[in-house]
Formats: sequence, structure tokens, C-alpha cells
Amino acid sequence: MKRCFEIKSYVSFEKTQFYTIEEVRKGISETDEFFIRFKDDPDYQKDIETVSYWIQKIGKESGALERHFRPEKTAKAIPITVSKLRLYCYRISDELVILGNGGIKSSQKVQDSPDAFPHFEVMNTLAFVIQMKLENGQIEIAGKNISGDLTFFIK
Repeated sequence: MKRCFEIKSYVSFEKTQFYTIEEVRKGISETDEFFIRFKDDPDYQKDIETVSYWIQKIGKESGALERHFRPEKTAKAIPITVSKLRLYCYRISDELVILGNGGIKSSQKVQDSPDAFPHFEVMNTLAFVIQMKLENGQIEIAGKNISGDLTFFIK
């Protein structure tokens, strides 16, 4: 069964606009789902604070410079520092990042981390779809803004 997602504005800062993805008819963004899931768990409190810190730092101070992200195939992950959690995202430019969901990175390879891997796959699918839609003129990027057909489907 295909799942339909939409790219939506999430939070805007001076240097970077963050977008998120939301499954149609779900009513909550993938990014909010990530934060809600881990925010009250004492085992991950420091990790959530680290992810939040990096979003703030990127947005307010430096912009979405490549060095602030963990390479994870086409998609990226926050934080770059040591953490048990990964929040997957797609960095389009220094001014524009699409945040997804994430999970516990329990092994060296994300493919061997059952909690994180599905979110990793969604963000890599999103990255592929955005590249295709940019090439086909279905999506346009101007500074901090992304417009056009902001829906995508995954199995």
C-alpha cells in the first residue's frame, strides 16, 4: 500500500528554513512525532537536547552548512556529534532543510538498526523524488522557499 506524504513548512530562522514531511490524513508531522516519542524518555533526554541544539544553531547562526550533517546516503542526519538518536533530513541548500523522522541508531550500519532504518528509507526516497521533480520542473527552489508539487508516495 502506498503512503502519501506532503512537504510542509516547519520552523523558520534567520539563516535556514526547515520544512517537514507529514503523511496525508495523519495530522502530525514526522518531525513532531520524533520529538514526542523521545522527549520524556530519560535515556534519550540528552540526545533530544543535542538534536534541538543543532537545529537552533543551524537555523540561527551558521545556516545548513554541509559539515553540520551526518552523510546517510542521499539524505543526511542530525546530529553530527555522538548520539544514540538520528533525525533524518534532506539538506537542499544552506538555507533549506527538510526534516523527517528518526530513531535509535543501535548498530554501526543504519540498515541493522530496526528503529532508525524505516525513517532513513523515507528520507532517501524523498531526496530521490525531490531531485526528479526539480529536474522535471515540478518543484522550484528560491532561497528559503520550496514550491510546486510537494507530495510524494512511498510503498
